[in-house]
Amino acid sequence: MIERDRIEALTELMSELEQDLDRSDSLTGRRHRGVELWVRVVIGLVAALALSNLYFVNDLTDEVRLVITRMQEMNSLFTRVSARMDQISIEIDAIERNVLLMPVVADQMREMSAHVTVMEQSVSFMDRAAARLGDSVAIMDGNLHDIALRFHGLNRSVGAMGVDVNQMARPLP
Repeated sequence: MIERDRIEALTELMSELEQDLDRSDSLTGRRHRGVELWVRVVIGLVAALALSNLYFVNDLTDEVRLVITRMQEMNSLFTRVSARMDQISIEIDAIERNVLLMPVVADQMREMSAHVTVMEQSVSFMDRAAARLGDSVAIMDGNLHDIALRFHGLNRSVGAMGVDVNQMARPLP
């Protein structure tokens, strides 16, 4: 009889242990689903951030191209102004020869010619600076293309991480 009481007590203990284990599995499953949901939300947010960064880099690239086009147009205008300044300088030299008899006018013409020469040098300097700026913008365009490729790689890595997290989130058989 003592053995029977012990067996019944052990059976009762085993039943309680089984009920405790069932409750524990239920709580663990809910926690696991919650963690899985948070991981998916975080991966979604990272993917959205990467896509928005890619969009802004692309937009910046378009703006840089527009700036380059405008700089080239401005460079063309400065070239035409420089050519016209050369023509003005030639005309001033011709006028100077015609008015050598008037010393005041001749002095003023020389001063104007000097200013035109300075302006021509400034336009030439601006032309070289615009060319250097064009080269720098081309380098920036290459760097932006590099960044876009890196974001594309990042997007692929985030996608692979999502697959890995989904696989890790599956319950073990």
